[in-house]
Amino acid sequence: MDVLRILRKEESKLLAVQDKVAHRLAGLRGAINALSADHAVRPRVAQGRVNKLRGKKLSAAHRAAIKRGIAKAKAGKA
Repeated sequence: MDVLRILRKEESKLLAVQDKVAHRLAGLRGAINALSADHAVRPRVAQGRVNKLRGKKLSAAHRAAIKRGIAKAKAGKA
């Protein structure tokens, strides 16, 4: 009978660890969903534009247009 009691005690310990791991895993999955580009919550418009360009190479014409826009904005503020 002592063996059965020991096994049940070990089972309860492992179940407690499993609950803790499941909780941490759920938190990690929530963070992944929050940070991923294809999650259900729509990002703000400004963030959406940045996300579309992240990781993509821009053409020389596109880079030049961005530089012109930045220069134009700086000239308008000055």
